Amino acid sequence: MRISECGVESREWTMFPECEEKSVAAMGIDRSALSKGGLNGPKAVLGWRPPAGRPLPESRGEDLPAGAPLRSERIAYGALLLFVALVYAAPGTLYPPLENFPIAKGMAVLSFLFLFSAMRAKGGSWRLADPTSLWLAAFAALSGLSIATALWREFALNAFLDFLKVVLVYFLVVHLLDRLDRVRKFFWVMLWGGAFLAAGTLMHYLLKIDLVEGYRAAWVGIYEDPNDLAYHLVVLTPIGLALLEAERSFLKKCIVLGILAAFMAAIYVTFSRGGLVGLLAVFFFQILRSRKRMLHFALAGLLLVALLAVAPARYWERAETILKFRQDESAMGRVYAWKAGFAMIQDRPLLGVGVGCFVMGWPIYAPPEAGTKWRAPHNTFVAVMGETGLLGLVAFGAFMGTALRRAQTVNRPPAPSPLPLLALPPKRERKKPLIIPPMTEADRQAGLYARAVEIAVWGFLACSLTLGVQRSWPPYLLAGLAVALYRIVAVKNRMPKGGSR
Repeated sequence: MRISECGVESREWTMFPECEEKSVAAMGIDRSALSKGGLNGPKAVLGWRPPAGRPLPESRGEDLPAGAPLRSERIAYGALLLFVALVYAAPGTLYPPLENFPIAKGMAVLSFLFLFSAMRAKGGSWRLADPTSLWLAAFAALSGLSIATALWREFALNAFLDFLKVVLVYFLVVHLLDRLDRVRKFFWVMLWGGAFLAAGTLMHYLLKIDLVEGYRAAWVGIYEDPNDLAYHLVVLTPIGLALLEAERSFLKKCIVLGILAAFMAAIYVTFSRGGLVGLLAVFFFQILRSRKRMLHFALAGLLLVALLAVAPARYWERAETILKFRQDESAMGRVYAWKAGFAMIQDRPLLGVGVGCFVMGWPIYAPPEAGTKWRAPHNTFVAVMGETGLLGLVAFGAFMGTALRRAQTVNRPPAPSPLPLLALPPKRERKKPLIIPPMTEADRQAGLYARAVEIAVWGFLACSLTLGVQRSWPPYLLAGLAVALYRIVAVKNRMPKGGSR
């Protein structure tokens, strides 16, 4: 133990304040900086460090590394995965005693509570400033405001509260999918959920259980409508195609191929015209985003011709109604629903008839030739416009547009900005060889996942032309994935070489 003129030397300078003054003066350190907490305080300046394993006091409020998430964050992520699995499994419809227990909603709330605990422990900030998130918040606010002028306020309030759980899950996806391995697991859960739907649909078709119109297969719960079922499988198809290309294991590739084949067969036996259009849109953009476009377009054309050659007569009959829609009652019902939606917006241009109240407005706004049968909107954008007005339509369109742009930015880096029109031409310099940095495995996976999200959004937009699915799960899960992938890539690009988050 060393003895100084001030007494016993110690790490805790507060024992000898006069020794602290002399040492600080001898080292030439500005006392004002220490008094304001500068330089991390006098202890850090004078060489003091906490024992190994203990963080510096000033670092306790910073974000923890992504490689070492808190236990509460891991629980929140697991609850989110379980929620997605329950959305597709629908245990309440398979086992009626569970129907009155909101298990899926409970998982979403549990995930949020543990995420809230993790954010408080890490001292992290909530990610609410992304344009996609802001437009979703605006759309949710306008949906809430539409209750004040709704045709049936109590029904609109219930629809709004039900919509808030979708918004909650979107923000869970944005905050919890902060690494590519988490996105990959999320994709796999979605794919297995779709496999469950496809297997149930094919079983119903083969055993002739609850066939709609005597020949169209469906599943149970929210998937008992063949059109809705086909729509959910369509938006899951790009997810499977991305995993097929991203996975290295031959066994996993075979599993994905089998699930995708089940998707195609299930969509086929639904005889859904909207599902067929959405599937064609998915494959069109999948080929358009591929490297060998011409070859893939040629192969797809040959496959399409072969499928049309063996298609049953019922498919041709339903396809003909697209051109002869005036002779088809179902097609004309969609036309009448669109006319009703435009009549709603003419009468209530700002906030519409109220969130969820499109069906209530049918007797008031439908044309006389539509009959007395109430109908769903059968178009997502007409439904949004009729229920939340032009303001809601702008917010929803901007929400989906910015989400699509986020996915495209990750998949395709932006081109360099052009020179101004009046700018002087740059001086001719000796051309340097173009050095393209090698693509890492993380870059490849991020691009594949973002491409899948982009194409799935295109599939949603195609199906939205014949379905009112503005409050269904897929668009909000896909938008959350787009924002999460954008942030993952942005954080990676900001990191110094060899650094860590």
